[in-house]
Amino acid sequence: MPAISPIFAFAIGCVIGLLVYSPVRHWVATLRRTIRERAKSAGSQRKDSPALLVIFATMHPAPWLLLVGIPFAVYSLWHDPLRVMWLWVLGGAVTAPALLSLYRARRGAGQRP
Repeated sequence: MPAISPIFAFAIGCVIGLLVYSPVRHWVATLRRTIRERAKSAGSQRKDSPALLVIFATMHPAPWLLLVGIPFAVYSLWHDPLRVMWLWVLGGAVTAPALLSLYRARRGAGQRP
């Protein structure tokens, strides 16, 4: 008998996925802005490239948390006796941000309520 129900594990995964969604989305926007600024400064042949933006985009915690969290999740998934529960948590962590992204894409990317 499992330690917790699969629905509860899926709900926990959904909460985790929604908590991770915003920092990752913010990091992607910062990275896009950085690339756009670098292209703009390279096109105008200016000497003041936005090196500070590159540093801050690299230091943002979202990609580093994912780089640590994904291997830990995979290790826990395959080496833990409760790996079925980890599958439900991982499923929720992937499903919730995917559904939120689809909802935002359908509603319109530039619109704010």
